[in-house]
Amino acid sequence: MRYMDQAILDDLQHGRIGAIALDTEVFDAKQLNLETGLLKRVAQFVDSEITVLLPDVVASEVEAHLRQAASEAQGKLKRAMRLMEQAQLLSLVDGATPAKQLLERIAEPAAATEVASERLAAWIERSGAVVLHAGEHVTLDQVLLRYFDAKPPFAASGPKKNEFPDAVALLTLEGWAEQQQRKVLVVSNDPDWVRYCATSPGLVVVRDLADALGAFQGETARYACRWVCESLALGGVSRVRDPLNLEAALLYALQMHSERIEFAIEADSQFYFQEDTVEPDFEDVELPDPVKAEELFEAVDYGKGYVVLQVEGTARARVASYFKFQRYYSSDGDYLPMGHGSVVRNEQIRFRALVTLTGDIPARMAVDEVEILTGLHHMELGTIGPDWLGDPDHSDAGDTE
Repeated sequence: MRYMDQAILDDLQHGRIGAIALDTEVFDAKQLNLETGLLKRVAQFVDSEITVLLPDVVASEVEAHLRQAASEAQGKLKRAMRLMEQAQLLSLVDGATPAKQLLERIAEPAAATEVASERLAAWIERSGAVVLHAGEHVTLDQVLLRYFDAKPPFAASGPKKNEFPDAVALLTLEGWAEQQQRKVLVVSNDPDWVRYCATSPGLVVVRDLADALGAFQGETARYACRWVCESLALGGVSRVRDPLNLEAALLYALQMHSERIEFAIEADSQFYFQEDTVEPDFEDVELPDPVKAEELFEAVDYGKGYVVLQVEGTARARVASYFKFQRYYSSDGDYLPMGHGSVVRNEQIRFRALVTLTGDIPARMAVDEVEILTGLHHMELGTIGPDWLGDPDHSDAGDTE
Protein backbone atom coordinates (compact mmCIF):
# COMPACT_ATOMS: atom_id res chain seq x y z
CA MET A 1 0.00 0.00 0.00
CA ARG A 2 1.11 3.57 -0.61
CA TYR A 3 0.59 5.24 2.74
CA MET A 4 -1.11 2.58 4.87
CA ASP A 5 0.02 1.93 8.43
CA GLN A 6 1.08 -1.68 8.91
CA ALA A 7 -1.08 -1.98 12.01
CA ILE A 8 -4.15 -1.17 9.90
CA LEU A 9 -3.15 -3.75 7.30
CA ASP A 10 -2.79 -6.32 10.08
CA ASP A 11 -6.27 -5.42 11.39
CA LEU A 12 -7.70 -5.90 7.91
CA GLN A 13 -5.91 -9.19 7.35
CA HIS A 14 -7.17 -10.63 10.62
CA GLY A 15 -10.73 -9.38 10.18
CA ARG A 16 -10.64 -6.93 13.05
CA ILE A 17 -11.99 -4.12 10.84
CA GLY A 18 -15.66 -4.55 10.05
CA ALA A 19 -16.71 -1.18 8.64
CA ILE A 20 -15.64 1.90 6.74
CA ALA A 21 -16.92 5.44 7.38
CA LEU A 22 -16.36 8.71 5.50
CA ASP A 23 -16.11 12.15 7.05
CA THR A 24 -18.03 15.03 5.49
CA GLU A 25 -14.63 16.45 4.50
CA VAL A 26 -14.13 13.48 2.15
CA PHE A 27 -17.41 14.16 0.33
CA ASP A 28 -16.46 17.82 -0.02
CA ALA A 29 -12.92 17.00 -1.20
CA LYS A 30 -14.46 14.89 -3.98
CA GLN A 31 -16.72 17.85 -4.81
CA LEU A 32 -19.83 15.88 -3.85
CA ASN A 33 -19.52 13.71 -6.96
CA LEU A 34 -21.60 10.86 -5.55
CA GLU A 35 -22.28 9.28 -8.93
CA THR A 36 -18.71 9.23 -10.26
CA GLY A 37 -15.11 8.87 -9.16
CA LEU A 38 -14.01 7.32 -5.89
CA LEU A 39 -17.28 8.01 -4.06
CA LYS A 40 -19.02 5.81 -6.61
CA ARG A 41 -16.52 3.02 -5.85
CA VAL A 42 -17.69 2.80 -2.25
CA ALA A 43 -20.50 0.67 -3.69
CA GLN A 44 -18.04 -2.26 -3.87
CA PHE A 45 -18.84 -3.03 -0.22
CA VAL A 46 -22.47 -3.94 -0.93
CA ASP A 47 -23.09 -7.56 0.13
CA SER A 48 -19.57 -7.81 1.56
CA GLU A 49 -18.33 -8.39 5.09
CA ILE A 50 -17.47 -4.68 5.35
CA THR A 51 -20.30 -2.33 6.36
CA VAL A 52 -20.42 1.26 5.13
CA LEU A 53 -21.39 3.46 8.07
CA LEU A 54 -22.87 6.94 7.80
CA PRO A 55 -23.54 8.80 11.07
CA ASP A 56 -26.73 10.82 10.82
CA VAL A 57 -24.74 13.98 11.60
CA VAL A 58 -22.53 13.38 8.56
CA ALA A 59 -25.58 12.52 6.44
CA SER A 60 -27.22 15.82 7.41
CA GLU A 61 -24.05 17.79 6.64
CA VAL A 62 -23.60 16.12 3.25
CA GLU A 63 -27.25 16.72 2.33
CA ALA A 64 -26.91 20.38 3.36
CA HIS A 65 -23.82 20.75 1.17
CA LEU A 66 -25.60 19.07 -1.75
CA ARG A 67 -28.50 21.48 -1.27
CA GLN A 68 -26.13 24.45 -1.20
CA ALA A 69 -24.40 23.27 -4.39
CA ALA A 70 -27.76 22.89 -6.10
CA SER A 71 -28.83 26.36 -4.93
CA GLU A 72 -25.65 27.89 -6.31
CA ALA A 73 -26.28 26.16 -9.63
CA GLN A 74 -29.83 27.52 -9.61
CA GLY A 75 -28.47 31.03 -9.10
CA LYS A 76 -26.30 30.66 -12.19
CA LEU A 77 -29.27 29.28 -14.11
CA LYS A 78 -31.44 32.25 -13.13
CA ARG A 79 -28.78 34.70 -14.29
CA ALA A 80 -28.45 32.79 -17.57
CA MET A 81 -32.24 32.85 -18.02
CA ARG A 82 -32.30 36.64 -17.60
CA LEU A 83 -29.54 37.00 -20.20
CA MET A 84 -31.39 34.67 -22.59
CA GLU A 85 -34.57 36.66 -22.20
CA GLN A 86 -32.73 39.92 -22.84
CA ALA A 87 -31.12 38.43 -25.94
CA GLN A 88 -34.46 36.95 -27.08
CA LEU A 89 -32.82 33.56 -27.49
CA LEU A 90 -35.86 31.61 -26.32
CA SER A 91 -37.86 33.18 -29.12
CA LEU A 92 -35.79 31.12 -31.57
CA VAL A 93 -37.21 27.89 -30.13
CA ASP A 94 -40.60 26.64 -31.30
CA GLY A 95 -42.91 26.37 -28.34
CA ALA A 96 -40.55 28.29 -26.06
CA THR A 97 -43.10 28.57 -23.24
CA PRO A 98 -42.78 24.90 -22.08
CA ALA A 99 -39.00 25.23 -22.16
CA LYS A 100 -39.15 28.38 -20.03
CA GLN A 101 -41.55 26.71 -17.61
CA LEU A 102 -39.18 23.77 -17.26
CA LEU A 103 -36.25 26.06 -16.50
CA GLU A 104 -38.32 27.98 -13.97
CA ARG A 105 -39.33 24.74 -12.24
CA ILE A 106 -35.69 23.64 -12.03
CA ALA A 107 -34.82 27.03 -10.50
CA GLU A 108 -37.41 26.74 -7.71
CA PRO A 109 -35.87 26.49 -4.19
CA ALA A 110 -37.81 23.28 -3.52
CA ALA A 111 -36.01 21.60 -6.41
CA ALA A 112 -32.63 22.03 -4.69
CA THR A 113 -33.94 20.38 -1.54
CA GLU A 114 -35.52 17.55 -3.50
CA VAL A 115 -32.48 16.74 -5.62
CA ALA A 116 -30.12 16.87 -2.61
CA SER A 117 -32.27 14.39 -0.71
CA GLU A 118 -32.63 12.09 -3.73
CA ARG A 119 -28.90 12.08 -4.55
CA LEU A 120 -27.89 11.20 -1.01
CA ALA A 121 -30.58 8.52 -0.73
CA ALA A 122 -29.41 6.98 -4.01
CA TRP A 123 -25.78 6.91 -2.81
CA ILE A 124 -26.81 5.29 0.46
CA GLU A 125 -28.73 2.62 -1.47
CA ARG A 126 -25.91 1.95 -3.95
CA SER A 127 -23.28 1.65 -1.23
CA GLY A 128 -25.49 -0.26 1.18
CA ALA A 129 -24.64 2.32 3.82
CA VAL A 130 -26.12 1.98 7.30
CA VAL A 131 -27.20 5.33 8.72
CA LEU A 132 -26.30 5.42 12.42
CA HIS A 133 -28.59 7.48 14.64
CA ALA A 134 -26.64 9.32 17.31
CA GLY A 135 -29.32 8.81 19.94
CA GLU A 136 -28.74 5.05 19.82
CA HIS A 137 -24.98 5.24 20.35
CA VAL A 138 -24.02 8.39 22.26
CA THR A 139 -25.33 10.47 25.16
CA LEU A 140 -25.17 14.19 25.70
CA ASP A 141 -23.08 13.59 28.82
CA GLN A 142 -20.38 11.90 26.73
CA VAL A 143 -20.19 14.89 24.38
CA LEU A 144 -20.15 17.48 27.15
CA LEU A 145 -17.49 15.59 29.11
CA ARG A 146 -15.13 15.74 26.15
CA TYR A 147 -16.05 19.39 25.61
CA PHE A 148 -15.19 20.54 29.13
CA ASP A 149 -12.05 18.37 29.29
CA ALA A 150 -10.93 19.69 25.87
CA LYS A 151 -10.51 16.13 24.60
CA PRO A 152 -10.44 15.41 20.85
CA PRO A 153 -12.12 16.42 18.68
CA PHE A 154 -12.49 19.50 20.90
CA ALA A 155 -9.51 21.83 21.03
CA ALA A 156 -8.27 23.58 24.15
CA SER A 157 -9.21 26.96 22.67
CA GLY A 158 -10.99 28.47 19.69
CA PRO A 159 -14.58 28.10 18.43
CA LYS A 160 -15.24 24.71 20.00
CA LYS A 161 -18.92 24.86 19.15
CA ASN A 162 -18.00 24.06 15.55
CA GLU A 163 -16.60 20.74 16.74
CA PHE A 164 -19.84 19.46 18.29
CA PRO A 165 -20.99 17.72 15.08
CA ASP A 166 -17.57 16.04 14.83
CA ALA A 167 -17.80 14.85 18.41
CA VAL A 168 -21.29 13.41 17.91
CA ALA A 169 -20.29 11.65 14.68
CA LEU A 170 -17.10 10.15 16.12
CA LEU A 171 -18.74 9.01 19.36
CA THR A 172 -21.51 7.45 17.28
CA LEU A 173 -18.96 5.45 15.31
CA GLU A 174 -17.16 4.56 18.53
CA GLY A 175 -20.43 3.28 19.97
CA TRP A 176 -21.01 1.05 16.94
CA ALA A 177 -17.47 -0.33 17.20
CA GLU A 178 -17.97 -1.18 20.87
CA GLN A 179 -21.31 -2.88 20.21
CA GLN A 180 -20.00 -4.92 17.28
CA GLN A 181 -16.57 -5.60 18.79
CA ARG A 182 -14.98 -4.64 15.49
CA LYS A 183 -12.98 -1.62 14.43
CA VAL A 184 -14.07 1.04 11.94
CA LEU A 185 -11.74 2.35 9.24
CA VAL A 186 -12.44 6.08 9.20
CA VAL A 187 -11.52 8.13 6.11
CA SER A 188 -10.79 11.75 6.99
CA ASN A 189 -8.17 14.41 6.50
CA ASP A 190 -9.71 16.60 9.20
CA PRO A 191 -7.11 17.20 11.95
CA ASP A 192 -9.77 16.91 14.67
CA TRP A 193 -10.89 13.50 13.38
CA VAL A 194 -7.28 12.35 13.06
CA ARG A 195 -6.53 13.41 16.67
CA TYR A 196 -9.58 11.58 17.98
CA CYS A 197 -8.83 8.35 16.12
CA ALA A 198 -5.21 8.40 17.30
CA THR A 199 -6.38 7.57 20.86
CA SER A 200 -9.50 5.57 20.00
CA PRO A 201 -9.59 1.80 20.57
CA GLY A 202 -12.28 1.29 17.96
CA LEU A 203 -11.50 3.80 15.19
CA VAL A 204 -8.48 3.83 12.88
CA VAL A 205 -8.00 6.65 10.41
CA VAL A 206 -6.78 6.87 6.81
CA ARG A 207 -6.45 10.32 5.27
CA ASP A 208 -7.03 9.40 1.60
CA LEU A 209 -10.05 7.60 0.15
CA ALA A 210 -8.01 5.89 -2.58
CA ASP A 211 -5.67 4.46 0.05
CA ALA A 212 -8.64 3.27 2.10
CA LEU A 213 -10.26 1.53 -0.88
CA GLY A 214 -6.91 0.10 -1.93
CA ALA A 215 -6.47 -1.55 1.46
CA PHE A 216 -9.46 -3.81 0.77
CA GLN A 217 -8.26 -5.05 -2.63
CA GLY A 218 -6.99 -8.60 -3.00
CA GLU A 219 -3.59 -9.71 -4.24
CA THR A 220 -4.87 -10.15 -7.81
CA ALA A 221 -5.85 -6.46 -8.04
CA ARG A 222 -2.56 -5.38 -6.48
CA TYR A 223 -0.59 -7.56 -8.86
CA ALA A 224 -2.45 -6.02 -11.81
CA CYS A 225 -1.50 -2.57 -10.51
CA ARG A 226 2.16 -3.58 -10.11
CA TRP A 227 2.16 -5.01 -13.64
CA VAL A 228 0.90 -1.72 -15.05
CA CYS A 229 3.56 0.19 -13.12
CA GLU A 230 6.36 -2.08 -14.33
CA SER A 231 5.13 -1.87 -17.91
CA LEU A 232 5.91 1.86 -17.96
CA ALA A 233 9.64 1.16 -18.41
CA LEU A 234 11.46 0.19 -21.60
CA GLY A 235 12.58 -3.39 -21.26
CA GLY A 236 10.06 -4.05 -18.48
CA VAL A 237 7.96 -7.16 -18.05
CA SER A 238 6.36 -6.70 -21.47
CA ARG A 239 9.54 -5.51 -23.23
CA VAL A 240 7.36 -2.78 -24.74
CA ARG A 241 6.77 0.44 -22.86
CA ASP A 242 3.12 1.08 -22.04
CA PRO A 243 1.69 -2.00 -23.85
CA LEU A 244 -1.81 -0.97 -22.77
CA ASN A 245 -1.45 2.37 -24.61
CA LEU A 246 -2.48 3.93 -21.33
CA GLU A 247 -0.96 7.33 -22.11
CA ALA A 248 -2.94 7.55 -25.35
CA ALA A 249 -6.15 6.54 -23.58
CA LEU A 250 -5.60 9.16 -20.90
CA LEU A 251 -4.85 11.86 -23.47
CA TYR A 252 -8.05 11.05 -25.36
CA ALA A 253 -10.08 11.17 -22.12
CA LEU A 254 -8.59 14.56 -21.23
CA GLN A 255 -9.40 15.90 -24.67
CA MET A 256 -12.98 14.62 -24.46
CA HIS A 257 -13.56 15.79 -20.87
CA SER A 258 -11.37 18.85 -20.49
CA GLU A 259 -14.04 20.38 -18.23
CA ARG A 260 -12.90 18.02 -15.47
CA ILE A 261 -9.81 20.19 -15.00
CA GLU A 262 -10.65 23.55 -13.46
CA PHE A 263 -8.29 26.50 -13.60
CA ALA A 264 -7.56 29.02 -10.87
CA ILE A 265 -6.21 32.17 -12.50
CA GLU A 266 -4.08 34.79 -10.76
CA ALA A 267 -3.26 37.96 -12.68
CA ASP A 268 -2.74 41.72 -12.30
CA SER A 269 -4.08 44.49 -14.50
CA GLN A 270 -4.53 48.24 -14.60
CA PHE A 271 -8.15 47.49 -15.50
CA TYR A 272 -10.96 45.70 -13.74
CA PHE A 273 -11.21 42.31 -15.44
CA GLN A 274 -13.43 39.27 -15.48
CA GLU A 275 -12.39 35.80 -16.55
CA ASP A 276 -14.45 34.78 -19.55
CA THR A 277 -13.34 31.27 -20.49
CA VAL A 278 -10.31 29.03 -20.18
CA GLU A 279 -9.73 26.58 -23.02
CA PRO A 280 -7.06 23.89 -22.61
CA ASP A 281 -5.75 22.03 -25.64
CA PHE A 282 -4.23 18.82 -24.29
CA GLU A 283 -1.32 17.71 -26.46
CA ASP A 284 0.50 14.97 -24.58
CA VAL A 285 0.45 12.82 -21.44
CA GLU A 286 3.43 11.56 -19.50
CA LEU A 287 3.17 8.84 -16.86
CA PRO A 288 5.74 8.45 -14.08
CA ASP A 289 8.58 5.94 -14.10
CA PRO A 290 7.83 2.51 -12.57
CA VAL A 291 9.28 3.35 -9.14
CA LYS A 292 7.22 6.54 -8.83
CA ALA A 293 4.16 4.81 -10.28
CA GLU A 294 4.37 2.21 -7.49
CA GLU A 295 3.93 5.09 -5.04
CA LEU A 296 1.15 6.87 -6.94
CA PHE A 297 -0.97 4.16 -8.59
CA GLU A 298 -3.60 2.35 -6.54
CA ALA A 299 -6.05 -0.48 -7.15
CA VAL A 300 -9.36 0.84 -5.80
CA ASP A 301 -11.93 -1.69 -7.02
CA TYR A 302 -11.87 -5.26 -8.27
CA GLY A 303 -14.43 -7.76 -9.49
CA LYS A 304 -14.91 -10.60 -11.92
CA GLY A 305 -13.30 -9.55 -15.19
CA TYR A 306 -12.29 -6.03 -14.17
CA VAL A 307 -9.97 -4.01 -11.97
CA VAL A 308 -10.07 -0.24 -11.40
CA LEU A 309 -6.86 1.69 -10.83
CA GLN A 310 -6.37 5.26 -9.74
CA VAL A 311 -3.43 6.63 -11.73
CA GLU A 312 -1.63 9.95 -11.74
CA GLY A 313 0.17 11.66 -14.58
CA THR A 314 1.20 14.96 -16.12
CA ALA A 315 -0.47 16.45 -19.17
CA ARG A 316 1.11 19.01 -21.46
CA ALA A 317 -1.47 21.52 -22.64
CA ARG A 318 -1.65 24.83 -24.42
CA VAL A 319 -4.07 26.85 -22.32
CA ALA A 320 -5.83 29.93 -23.70
CA SER A 321 -7.41 32.28 -21.14
CA TYR A 322 -9.89 34.94 -22.25
CA PHE A 323 -10.85 38.06 -20.30
CA LYS A 324 -13.21 41.03 -20.41
CA PHE A 325 -11.79 44.38 -19.28
CA GLN A 326 -13.50 47.46 -17.85
CA ARG A 327 -12.46 50.77 -16.32
CA TYR A 328 -14.34 52.47 -13.50
CA TYR A 329 -15.13 56.18 -13.80
CA SER A 330 -15.87 57.71 -10.42
CA SER A 331 -17.47 60.78 -11.97
CA ASP A 332 -20.58 58.89 -13.05
CA GLY A 333 -20.04 55.62 -11.17
CA ASP A 334 -20.13 53.49 -14.31
CA TYR A 335 -17.84 50.88 -15.75
CA LEU A 336 -16.71 51.51 -19.32
CA PRO A 337 -15.91 48.42 -21.45
CA MET A 338 -12.24 48.36 -22.46
CA GLY A 339 -12.30 45.34 -24.74
CA HIS A 340 -11.21 41.74 -24.55
CA GLY A 341 -7.86 40.08 -24.08
CA SER A 342 -6.32 36.64 -24.15
CA VAL A 343 -3.22 34.94 -22.81
CA VAL A 344 -1.84 31.62 -24.02
CA ARG A 345 0.43 29.48 -21.87
CA ASN A 346 2.11 26.11 -22.21
CA GLU A 347 1.27 24.32 -18.96
CA GLN A 348 2.26 21.08 -17.25
CA ILE A 349 -0.92 19.87 -15.52
CA ARG A 350 -1.01 17.15 -12.88
CA PHE A 351 -4.13 15.01 -13.02
CA ARG A 352 -5.69 11.85 -11.63
CA ALA A 353 -7.90 9.33 -13.37
CA LEU A 354 -9.71 6.08 -12.73
CA VAL A 355 -8.78 3.46 -15.31
CA THR A 356 -10.94 0.35 -15.69
CA LEU A 357 -9.04 -2.65 -17.07
CA THR A 358 -11.01 -5.64 -18.31
CA GLY A 359 -10.15 -9.12 -19.55
CA ASP A 360 -8.42 -12.03 -17.90
CA ILE A 361 -7.12 -10.20 -14.82
CA PRO A 362 -4.15 -9.95 -14.55
CA ALA A 363 -2.93 -12.18 -17.38
CA ARG A 364 -4.46 -10.30 -20.31
CA MET A 365 -5.86 -6.82 -19.72
CA ALA A 366 -7.08 -3.96 -21.87
CA VAL A 367 -8.16 -0.42 -21.10
CA ASP A 368 -11.96 -0.39 -21.10
CA GLU A 369 -12.79 3.00 -19.59
CA VAL A 370 -10.99 6.11 -18.38
CA GLU A 371 -12.60 8.60 -16.01
CA ILE A 372 -10.73 11.86 -15.44
CA LEU A 373 -11.15 12.93 -11.82
CA THR A 374 -12.00 16.54 -11.10
CA GLY A 375 -8.83 18.55 -10.54
CA LEU A 376 -7.65 22.11 -10.04
CA HIS A 377 -4.69 23.73 -11.79
CA HIS A 378 -3.27 27.09 -10.69
CA MET A 379 -1.97 29.56 -13.28
CA GLU A 380 -0.13 32.83 -12.64
CA LEU A 381 -0.35 35.08 -15.69
CA GLY A 382 1.39 38.19 -14.41
CA THR A 383 0.16 41.48 -15.91
CA ILE A 384 -2.66 41.24 -18.44
CA GLY A 385 -4.64 43.72 -20.51
CA PRO A 386 -6.89 44.10 -23.56
CA ASP A 387 -5.52 42.89 -26.86
CA TRP A 388 -5.37 46.45 -28.22
CA LEU A 389 -2.55 47.11 -25.76
CA GLY A 390 -0.39 44.58 -27.56
CA ASP A 391 1.19 47.03 -30.00
CA PRO A 392 4.89 48.04 -29.68
CA ASP A 393 3.96 51.15 -27.69
CA HIS A 394 2.53 49.05 -24.84
CA SER A 395 4.99 46.65 -23.22
CA ASP A 396 2.67 45.64 -20.36
CA ALA A 397 0.09 43.82 -22.47
CA GLY A 398 0.96 40.49 -20.91
CA ASP A 399 3.04 37.56 -22.04
CA THR A 400 1.38 35.63 -24.86
CA GLU A 401 4.06 33.08 -25.58
